[in-house]
Amino acid sequence: MTGFDTHVHSTASDGQCSPARLVEKAKDLGLLGIALTDHDTMAGVEEAQKRADELDYPFIAGVELSAQHGDHEVHILGYWLDHRQLDSHPRLIEMRDSRLVRCEEMVRRLNRLGFKMNVSDVVGAADGKGHSLGRPHVAKAMVEKGYAESIKEAFVKWLSYGAPAYVPRMKLDPLEAIEIIRSAGGVAALAHPGVGGADYVIPRLISAGIGGIEVYHSEHNRMAERKYLQIARAYRLAALGGSDFHAPGFRELGCRVTTVGQLAILAEHKE
Repeated sequence: MTGFDTHVHSTASDGQCSPARLVEKAKDLGLLGIALTDHDTMAGVEEAQKRADELDYPFIAGVELSAQHGDHEVHILGYWLDHRQLDSHPRLIEMRDSRLVRCEEMVRRLNRLGFKMNVSDVVGAADGKGHSLGRPHVAKAMVEKGYAESIKEAFVKWLSYGAPAYVPRMKLDPLEAIEIIRSAGGVAALAHPGVGGADYVIPRLISAGIGGIEVYHSEHNRMAERKYLQIARAYRLAALGGSDFHAPGFRELGCRVTTVGQLAILAEHKE
């Protein structure tokens, strides 16, 4: 099945491919188009859009906002956004600032544990950009300095929930995330509901105006796909498909896609 990969991350957040390279890879794979949905930032959109224009390739400006309801993470995707308007939103600026503060605290904890690191190591692991710093960048810096053999090891031993250097990050309320996306001219969708375990909040998200649910995701099994497809059809929501691509070798680009027909349904929800 061919279509758009509507959930993709670049070096503007915690992906390992540049925005331009993602566009090139998607075209080479024969995908009809992609949506760039970096975490809490749209800093990679201009680069990706420029390359897409050069290649005459369909591109959607998107984002993935980190939210939380109770004890559960709820990630909200946004599409067809005014990237300047969204990135200048006070709450998004606050979130990006909080990511830097969080990384500083993780580095302090690692230093107390005997590791010799500083925040510049983390920014360097993010290709020197630091638009949306996170634990993957801290883990990558630990690998580069020889403190862990792999990013997975760094997470398991030091950075995962409950580990010695874990620091929680700031998250939005899901309804607030939807409103921020709508205020930037976009349409919101629920990302990988089968991962977060917060199905009970779906009715509230629908009432708040989401236009789609990510039915097809790398970590959804067939049972989850059927469940969320039924919800999407019942409420006339788009049934989205995205790889959640970050790096080659894991959740490969284009392994899940959104059909053109489902994108049309999503567009119907855009104000």
